[in-house]
Amino acid sequence: MAPEKIRKEVGIRRRGGGLPWTLLSVLLAARPGATQDLTETTFERWRTAVKPGPSELSWQSIPWRTVFACAVQEAHRQERPILLWAMNGHPLACV
Repeated sequence: MAPEKIRKEVGIRRRGGGLPWTLLSVLLAARPGATQDLTETTFERWRTAVKPGPSELSWQSIPWRTVFACAVQEAHRQERPILLWAMNGHPLACV
């Protein structure tokens, strides 16, 4: 379900000043008994809420290179820069 449709169902109009609404939703969600379990009836809503949209997946269209030497050769041929992404540890946090 689209966020606009959910807002309409709940009766929330979008206006400026999102911070008070954010604080209110955090306080309401944190109260005892406010759990939203995953059931057959709530599955679709949860899936829509957590599934990334096309703009969040645009990084997948970048032709990443995993071998640095090949990337250097290709960049040199195309006269383009290289983005070297280096990190400490396992990418899946399996250390």
